[in-house]
Amino acid sequence: MAADRPPASDGQGTGPAVSVVVPVHNTRRYLERSLGSVFAQSLGPDAVEVIAVDDGSDDGSGAWLDEAARTHPNLTVVHQPPSGGPGRPRNVGMDRARGRYLFFLDSDDHLGTEALERLTALADTYGSDIVYGRIVGAGGRGAPVDLHTTSPRVTPFDSPVYWTLAAYKLFRRAYVQERGLRFVEGRLRAEDLPFGIRALLGAGTVSVLGDYDCYYLQGRDDDSNASRQDLDWVEHLGYIGTVLEEVADLVPPGPDRDTLMVRHFHGEILAQFAEPYLARDAEGRRAMAKAARPLVDAYLTDRVLAALPPRLRLRAQCLQRGAVDELTEAVRADIEGGQTGTVRAETEGDPGPPPDGADGRA
Repeated sequence: MAADRPPASDGQGTGPAVSVVVPVHNTRRYLERSLGSVFAQSLGPDAVEVIAVDDGSDDGSGAWLDEAARTHPNLTVVHQPPSGGPGRPRNVGMDRARGRYLFFLDSDDHLGTEALERLTALADTYGSDIVYGRIVGAGGRGAPVDLHTTSPRVTPFDSPVYWTLAAYKLFRRAYVQERGLRFVEGRLRAEDLPFGIRALLGAGTVSVLGDYDCYYLQGRDDDSNASRQDLDWVEHLGYIGTVLEEVADLVPPGPDRDTLMVRHFHGEILAQFAEPYLARDAEGRRAMAKAARPLVDAYLTDRVLAALPPRLRLRAQCLQRGAVDELTEAVRADIEGGQTGTVRAETEGDPGPPPDGADGRA
């Protein structure tokens, strides 16, 4: 564990402007570009502190970080045993952060050179609790939504920001502390959903910076992104049920809740009834359908069902009726036809583009 250093200055004598928290696990090949994009920020090294938390890497990532810390005084490195997902390293990094703002960067992704300067300027101007920067794909990976219009104030109900709940955005640190926001620990995927949901639904001002490419989502040529990994989908759907219970607690029944639920049916429920579903044997498919049924019964209103594209609507109706054989035939026909009819989860907290009829803009 690296020794603590004095905080970088934000020019006001109050510590760094931004704390960039980077969870690292076996991403050595990407670290030079990822961390390099932070070191090169136009905001300047005195305004940015970097907290990299090595989560039990065994590919040389920890040694690379220690070496980088020798030449970059604004980099603090923390080493810990592997925790099973990015949630704990992000929490550890948050606990050490001293910046006015927090930014979460995955260690295989990278930033546009002016990203932090532009994001903090927008937040300072409008008193934003959260600022979404424009996200672009790299290395064959797609961006979840096209946030290409800068907007000082948006809500989850009048823009597509709810379609990107993953951690990579700017948060006012005092707001995160006031809300007691933490990432779920020990999960490989969707650990950022509760954090993102609570942050977005409780924020006073949410802004979008859409006229600059802030964040580059990097695809891995070995297909090892967390979003590509197979899971215990029965357990995962049970976990998603607890997430949706919290959404229901925060937003009363009606059009607003249904708007949010459409996103979750796309990304966390119906998206799994594609290749992951067909990869199971008959018993496994029945178990997945059974695990999804309570979510369908609780949250698939007529309004949500009508908002789904036809292929997803059919799958939802099959789940609603418990028609597992029909569901299997529908999924297989779509995949063999080259159209899965789902949005594949490209990031841990992002389901993919908004549904038909939404323009994906903010």
